[in-house]
Amino acid sequence: MSHFVNKEYILNIIKKIENPGNFDLTGKIESINVSNREVKIIVNSEFTSDTEKLTNLWKSMIEKDNKIKSCSVIYTRHITPNLKQNIPLKNQQFLNKFDLSHLGKILFVASGKGGVGKSTISSNIAAQIAEMGFKVGLMDADIYGPSQPKMLGLNNSKVEIKNKKISPKKIGNLSMMSMGMLFPEHEAIVWRGPMLMKGIQQLLLDVAWDNQDYFIVDLPPGTGDIHITLAQKVLVSGAIIVSTPQDISLIDAKKAIALYNKTNTKILGLIENMSYFECSNCGEKHNIFSSGGVKKVTNSENLAHLGSIPLSKDIMQCADNGTPYVLHSPEGKELFGVIVKNILKQLNNV
Repeated sequence: MSHFVNKEYILNIIKKIENPGNFDLTGKIESINVSNREVKIIVNSEFTSDTEKLTNLWKSMIEKDNKIKSCSVIYTRHITPNLKQNIPLKNQQFLNKFDLSHLGKILFVASGKGGVGKSTISSNIAAQIAEMGFKVGLMDADIYGPSQPKMLGLNNSKVEIKNKKISPKKIGNLSMMSMGMLFPEHEAIVWRGPMLMKGIQQLLLDVAWDNQDYFIVDLPPGTGDIHITLAQKVLVSGAIIVSTPQDISLIDAKKAIALYNKTNTKILGLIENMSYFECSNCGEKHNIFSSGGVKKVTNSENLAHLGSIPLSKDIMQCADNGTPYVLHSPEGKELFGVIVKNILKQLNNV
């Protein structure tokens, strides 16, 4: 009788292997995913010669099974990072930072709350800058709700590890990596503080980003541990705040502004998403989520209004289909071309 290849099937193969020196890693397996006869094992362990020897034995035995095409092992190495928990002072701006000089100008795309389209905007800004001929890295820092693999059509891509580094996925000049590509699509990540911080650190340091001109970090919503940690450890060129026009979104956008002011992070400006809906029949613009709210905030905070994006079915469909809007239509290229131009202007406005 043919056996169904699942986690238990793979575990049974591993348990039959005689471990060298009685060295055992089975208790540190976090997840086993099987898709299209490809096996992906995630192990909570340091990468050492012993672990490499053992997991290579796993891969060899698993790949001998004719029901399996390939096997890869990823090390998560969840070690509590030695980070100060207080928000850094302004005179700490250049102290204790990661060396990320190879990533070029690092931009944060943030929002105080979820559901405002931050990830869609991040992917389109990245794609637009890449289309201009620059090398661009896009890091999906939303550990609990990673969206970039789906939005760039990479959600079924196989992750490769070369020379102990995770290889980002590339689309032309654009390189992207997301924790969503290291876990099964429907598997919930239930990490708490220290593990969460280590995951972010791995996306920055354990991915072979190479040299980039611009590096865009798609942040999770809110103003929590991830935002504070990145403000402490990354020398940021500027933050972009995304909000919709309604008051409930603007209240949280102001919290994001306050966080970056406290951490001495330059705020490049605000983008208003779902700004209006334009009727395809009559051309009339409807302010579905109120109007003028972001403009009031940019005026009161003395910040730039980087652009307004309409509520558009085309933008939604492009995100669902895995193609950035800027690569799909002249309207998208023109819209985000203006926004990127404003972002670069603010970057150079020291």
